[in-house]
Amino acid sequence: MTKQGKAAITVCSTAFLTLGRAQARALGNGALPIAVIPHPFGGRKREEVRKIAEQCADDIAKLLGGAA
Repeated sequence: MTKQGKAAITVCSTAFLTLGRAQARALGNGALPIAVIPHPFGGRKREEVRKIAEQCADDIAKLLGGAA
């Protein structure tokens, strides 16, 4: 949750996950949910990106407590 009481989540690639978690802690939000996508993301074919996006959307719904 953000400081304003609204649900928040970030999307981060595997290469930056450690940095993302550290940044969230440094900003006082160590419990920030992070949806993780594979790295590298650029250069992937459209169908690969679509599959990654679908999985990420499912992960976001689960992290925010919704049914996927």
